[in-house]
Amino acid sequence: MSSPPPPPTTAAALRSWPQFADLSSLSLPISFSDTTHRLAQNLRYFLPNYAVLTLSIFLLTLLTRPLSLILFLCIFSAYIYLISSRDEPLTLFGYDVDQNVILGFVAVMSLVALFWTGAWSRLFVAMISGAVIAVVHGVLRAPEDSMEDSPYGSLLNVVDDSPRGGYASV
Repeated sequence: MSSPPPPPTTAAALRSWPQFADLSSLSLPISFSDTTHRLAQNLRYFLPNYAVLTLSIFLLTLLTRPLSLILFLCIFSAYIYLISSRDEPLTLFGYDVDQNVILGFVAVMSLVALFWTGAWSRLFVAMISGAVIAVVHGVLRAPEDSMEDSPYGSLLNVVDDSPRGGYASV
């Protein structure tokens, strides 16, 4: 009897950066329906990349405040260790700590750090910048499976071996 595979970690869901920044896959959408389809597909596929990009922008805005930067780096490393990288439950004083309690603790520590350092405006700038980057990238990048899930189906499918021309019949 085999055990179930371990759940994927956040690092496993992160897509490769060359794939994320591939300029050959950028093109303008042909309609509003294609725009919304691309945005939904790319947000679903590249969400961890967008989150890392937004976090990087936030950390870059903290470069002028080294104490805040060190504090948030400690909190983010605690988040990665306590939430993402552990396979076994956390045990304190002989008791197993629930994952939701750990997540709540890290969230409260993040809010306390935001209040204590006054980094709200920097977080706001990072969130807005990350959202703009995600929307622009999501709209301009054509998903790999665009023909199967496209709102136009196979109408835009190019057929190479057709004697009548380069496009499939409608």
